[in-house]
Amino acid sequence: MSRKVSLTTEETYLLADYMQDIGNQKMSRRLLAISLRHFGYKIKDIALIIGVSEKSISNWIKLFLSGGFEALLEKHYPKHRNSKLEPYIGEIRQYRQENPEAKLTDLQAWLQETYDLEVEYSWLYRYLDRHEL
Repeated sequence: MSRKVSLTTEETYLLADYMQDIGNQKMSRRLLAISLRHFGYKIKDIALIIGVSEKSISNWIKLFLSGGFEALLEKHYPKHRNSKLEPYIGEIRQYRQENPEAKLTDLQAWLQETYDLEVEYSWLYRYLDRHEL
């Protein structure tokens, strides 16, 4: 189902204000997606321009259409499931402190050996970055 975004004049000005003031790259991409969709770009083209999946673009549009800018710019979503690493965040932090020279592949192997957790390299990298580990 194709979701159309038709901004009012007031929403267009509000979007411009948000885009100018936002300091967060992730939120900027969401705003850009709404802007491009408003101007008639296809979801697949927006995804290519912004560098995210079509599913992400569709989700952002759904968020905007259901809750406006407030929903679109919300950082935490109550419906999202927690990471399987959440219960181990303390142990991961301790491992990083005790092994400052350890590579990401070392941590990946340690998680597998110690907790039988198989975690993709790129996902683990993003998780650690997001949690400032």
